[in-house]
Amino acid sequence: MQRTLSLDQSPPLGAVLRYFLATPVFALLAGALLLWQGAPALASRWSPSTLALTHLLTLGTLGMTMAGALIQILPVVAGVTLPRARILAPGVHALLAGGVAALAAAFLFSRPWLFQLALVLLLPAFAWLIGALTLALWQMPPPGALPMTATVRLSLASLVVTVCLGALLAGAFAWPAAAAPLPLMLATDVHALWGVFGWAGMLLVGVSLQVVPMFQVTPLYDEPLPRVLGVTIFLLLVTWTVSATALRARLPWTEPLAGALLLAAYALFALATLRLLARRKRPQADAMTLFWRLAMASMLACAALWAAPAQLAGDGRALAMGVLMLVGFLYSTINGMLYKIVPFLLWRDMQERAADGQRVPAIKTLIADQQAQRQFWLHATALVLLAAACWWPALLARPAAAAMCLSAGWLLLNLSTGLWRACGAMRCGAARARVDANPALGRHGG
Repeated sequence: MQRTLSLDQSPPLGAVLRYFLATPVFALLAGALLLWQGAPALASRWSPSTLALTHLLTLGTLGMTMAGALIQILPVVAGVTLPRARILAPGVHALLAGGVAALAAAFLFSRPWLFQLALVLLLPAFAWLIGALTLALWQMPPPGALPMTATVRLSLASLVVTVCLGALLAGAFAWPAAAAPLPLMLATDVHALWGVFGWAGMLLVGVSLQVVPMFQVTPLYDEPLPRVLGVTIFLLLVTWTVSATALRARLPWTEPLAGALLLAAYALFALATLRLLARRKRPQADAMTLFWRLAMASMLACAALWAAPAQLAGDGRALAMGVLMLVGFLYSTINGMLYKIVPFLLWRDMQERAADGQRVPAIKTLIADQQAQRQFWLHATALVLLAAACWWPALLARPAAAAMCLSAGWLLLNLSTGLWRACGAMRCGAARARVDANPALGRHGG
């Protein structure tokens, strides 16, 4: 697998930075909601506050970064061209942000008109994003990017399934007098399955195949893992869906078997990634390394919890598995990746805008790794508290929410600091260039 970058095809900084800055904002909103609602938000996966919290995390926190990352990474890593990228990025971002807010409010206050508003905003957002990405992925990428783009295509197909089922479910709440086309409980399970393990999980796997060796300076993933993992996960999702919808009564053993194999596939990916991280060429672990290790450990903990006996796992198992997957596995990876992607994009933009002879700050000076590592430990604390709160919600829900708010706020502060330093460096550089061009300005200013 060849690792090449087409930096000349990178979209403008403002097009994607809005997605990455929105990520901690939605995490902050999710933490604030949990702080407000307390234990009821973790008492059951079906309570209104739990559903609002879940969609702030999945569609807001995770979805924002995933959409922005695809708009940024596909042209650069896979060399494909996104049609009308300049209007695609802000358009999808505005629709997605408004739709997530409307949907969370709809679950929280149980208002049909809010579900209707969410559908009006979210369906065009996903249709626009999926259509543009499908046209881009239709192009032939360079050979080194084939495993990544193949997995991203399957992830995109999973997103189509997730959006269709989500629209049916939201439609049932938006027009409650109409007959539901599918059993709501079953449709919700399948919707969550394809959203978490298909769309989000497979996208993380596909991008990891490219960025872990690149950013962590590790060897490449061993063959045949990059070629078969995405297809295997997709086929297991299909098998699990058929088992849950058509075979549950006649062959009840097929559903847990498909679930076990799916978690085993993700556990294999986690072990392979941890093995690569142990072989990285830089001996000192940076913040991104810590976030990757925590993410892979969360995936393994999720698989172990699923395999644990029911008497030992207790009533909090289902919610704890959701916390480990969403906050531990997916959000930890995204949090760590932001510390690589955002400074690099800022540095790249400064290089393009710098005057002749003007020096731009090094990437490492935009966001200090020490600050990022401190935020990592707060994030890890929030994750542990959130997972434990699934068993003891009355005791730990609000402390977990407070830690989550502090962690998200710290991430937003670190990203904003990087942006502020980049803007400040460009202003100083431009002023110095004007003085060099006209020395009289410097004498007058002194």
